[in-house]
Amino acid sequence: MSTDPEHKPLHAVDITMDDAWAIHDFLVPRLDSLQRAHGDGTEEHRTAAALAEAVSVLVLEIEQGIRGPKRPRIAKSSARPPAPVPAPTESERIAKEKQRLGTIREYWNQLCGIVHIWHESDGYDRARWRQVSFLDAAAEAEYQRRDAEVGLRSVEQPRTP
Repeated sequence: MSTDPEHKPLHAVDITMDDAWAIHDFLVPRLDSLQRAHGDGTEEHRTAAALAEAVSVLVLEIEQGIRGPKRPRIAKSSARPPAPVPAPTESERIAKEKQRLGTIREYWNQLCGIVHIWHESDGYDRARWRQVSFLDAAAEAEYQRRDAEVGLRSVEQPRTP
């Protein structure tokens, strides 16, 4: 997990819990203030509450994707030890990692889409809070290779120095 304030995720693999929680910490106080400014039952209050809930769920999903699933406890009452689980093959491990990163990318891009409306506000981190297209540098390189091979016109994505 990066605590570097200059951290800028370029790929899904670069997204950290700090990145996701930074968006949460930017948005939720604004949404809480909006809820306080409008009474219960008003459209503004409901909208702010729903958006705060959506942001929280996305952040927690990203955190779970980064940390990985919780491991179940083994009951001590069993007379026999559990049967050993066969180790995944390399291709199964790679597929599972791609799926994990794909999920993180999907939730991150949704979170960035939500926060983008505040892009003109003080405290908005333009360099950090942007959508990512690729799981990792290898996936981006493979895309660029295939793009050049097929001769498709590539669209340059802006990179921040």
